[in-house]
Formats: sequence, C-alpha cells, structure tokens
Amino acid sequence: MLLGYEICRSFLKREGYRVYATARNIDNMQGLEECERLALDITDATAIVQTIQMTIEKEGHIDILVNNAGIPAVSALLDVDMDYARKCMETNVFGPLSMARAVAPLMAKQGHGKIVNVGSVAGYASMPWAGVYAMSKAALHSMSDVLRLELKPFGISVTVVAPGAITSNIGKASTESITLPENSLYTSVASFIKRRATMSQGPHSTPTDVFADIVVNKILLSHPPRYITAGTSSFKYLLMYYLPAFIKDYLYTSQFGLDQVKVVKA
Repeated sequence: MLLGYEICRSFLKREGYRVYATARNIDNMQGLEECERLALDITDATAIVQTIQMTIEKEGHIDILVNNAGIPAVSALLDVDMDYARKCMETNVFGPLSMARAVAPLMAKQGHGKIVNVGSVAGYASMPWAGVYAMSKAALHSMSDVLRLELKPFGISVTVVAPGAITSNIGKASTESITLPENSLYTSVASFIKRRATMSQGPHSTPTDVFADIVVNKILLSHPPRYITAGTSSFKYLLMYYLPAFIKDYLYTSQFGLDQVKVVKA
C-alpha cells in the first residue's frame, strides 16, 4: 500500500489531476482523502467493470492507469502452497491484465492513454526463495511488452516500473507469506529464507516518496519510457539480467545460502 499511497500523493501535488485510488479495503487508504477512494479487488472481474463504469460516469474519461496491486511470496518453489501460488499469479499478473482489458478500449476511443504496470527487479533476475513472486513479475514484464506493441497504434503507451529496494511494507507482507514446512528440504537454511523476506528493507532503501516522484515525473512525459528502473540496487539486478547464467548461479549460490544446504540421505 505504501508505494501506491505515495504515487497517489505525487499525482495530487500536480495541478489538474483527479486521482482515483483503489484497494480491497477503503480503511487502508487513510491519508488519501483528497482522492476518490474506491473499494476494488482486482481479481474480481465484475468489480473491475463496475469500478471503471463508475469512474467514466463521473469523469467521462481515464487518462492514466497505474496497476500497483501485488502480493509477495517467500518460500522455496518446492514448498510454496499451490493455492497461494495461484493467488499470487492471479493478483500480480491477471489482475493488471484485467484492468488493462477494461480500460484500454476506452483509451483507444479517446485516442490516447497511459498504462503503468508495477513490476520488480525480481522480474529481471529470478532469485532463490522468492520464485513464485519473481515468476509473476517476469510474466507481468512480458505481458507489458506485448501490450505496449499491441496498444501503440491507438496512442496508448505501456510502461513497466521495476523498483529496486524502496522503503515499503513489502518486508512485513513477505515475512507473513513465508512457507517452510517441517519436512522441507531447506530447513537448514531457514535463516536465509527469512532474510530474503526483508532484504529490500533497510537504512539504504530509497524513500518511497522520492521513488514515487521519479516514477510520476517519467509517466507524465509526452513519451513515457518503456521501463522505469529505479531505487537502491536496481541497476545491479538489471545488470544480472544480462549476465551469463553461470555467473548468476555462482553469485546467488553464496548470497542465498545454497552452498550451505544440508543434504540428508536415508
């Protein structure tokens, strides 16, 4: 919520923008009273249609859509609860796609529009202990690349935001998402898994309001960039995308404790 909150605040600081903020629970949007606050679960197709219709009835148009909703998932891929994995994909990938499907035809009719999907540097370089989350963000990046091409003829731009380490509530949410069964193959490196949940949070993380202003400034350009990669350590993970797999494997093996996994044989 913190990133979405600051993006809304950044838009509100600029003259002439009417901001609609959504969340599953309106009570979670305290401090955004200047916005039009609406309850919305982006995994609910009917609710999406109703929310867009309500907005169009009030405003007549939608110029910018920012898809910021997302949930983390911290665990080894062999341990993740499959129902939760599906929920993660539904929220992080199909939710933004459903929002785009609802808004893009309206933008096409008006001849312009901007769709912004908040991905992650994890979408560039999949890291151990957060495979489902990285998978969902990589899928979101891929989806956005296709949408950008398919919507360009209608004057609609599509931008991916890939945050690095920014101050947010993702550490708390990631910790709550940890799955580590008693029979896991990875109990010997539980400390590394738990550390993965909060690795983006620390004294060197980019303040959320600073990051939000960077993002909104670029969104509001006449020709927004395809990707906005910013925040602490963001360049490092962008670089990892281009490194050979054997180098990435070597670096991640030590960073995430894979060289300390205890192999127990019967």
